[in-house]
Amino acid sequence: MGTTRRTVVAATVVAGVLLLGGCGREPGTEGRDGGAAKESGVGESERGIPPELVGSWSTDHSNEFEPTIHGFYEDGFFTSEIGATRITGRYEVRGDTILTRPDEGEPQIYAWRMGEDGCLYLNGARHCPYS
Repeated sequence: MGTTRRTVVAATVVAGVLLLGGCGREPGTEGRDGGAAKESGVGESERGIPPELVGSWSTDHSNEFEPTIHGFYEDGFFTSEIGATRITGRYEVRGDTILTRPDEGEPQIYAWRMGEDGCLYLNGARHCPYS
């Protein structure tokens, strides 16, 4: 019976430490999903997201002749806007591919690369920085 009680006490202590782990952070240091913000520095984020991908990117036109704006955030969230349609969800980078998982709809896979012109290429389509 003493071993069971020690196990329960130890589990309670571990749970408390895990729950309080985020306390004491400075305001604004969390990522969009509540996790720790990325430390400043060079290289990929904890999620494997290359820093050059993070930002907003715009095409000249899409199938509907409206600009398409893609936003990739360092916390793994993305947005895509085509005219009045807005798609949101999560994404991950695996080498030269991006896998998007929209909140609604089917996942999409894109081949990506950064061009020498500073633009992002998704499946060969050029997307330049959007401001």
